[in-house]
Amino acid sequence: MKYQILIPARVERQISRIPKQQISAVLDDLEGFADGLDYRRYDVRKVIDSSAGLPRYRMRSGNYRVIFFLLHNQLVIEVISIRKKKDGMKY
Repeated sequence: MKYQILIPARVERQISRIPKQQISAVLDDLEGFADGLDYRRYDVRKVIDSSAGLPRYRMRSGNYRVIFFLLHNQLVIEVISIRKKKDGMKY
């Protein structure tokens, strides 16, 4: 089952600031994860301070981190943020 990826307008603005070569690699990884939900291959983990109601996940893709909700009942990945990892940041 392939999950649908939702990218809100505010995340589109974040994407527009990232170099095209790097964002294409990030989006390719996100598409690959949506195809099979292989947590290990795409280094997906639950965010440390995630609430019990709707847990957030992060995916590592090079120097960038994709933060998203994983809605299993709707087969949807809703992207919250795509950011470059900075020293000392914990996800």
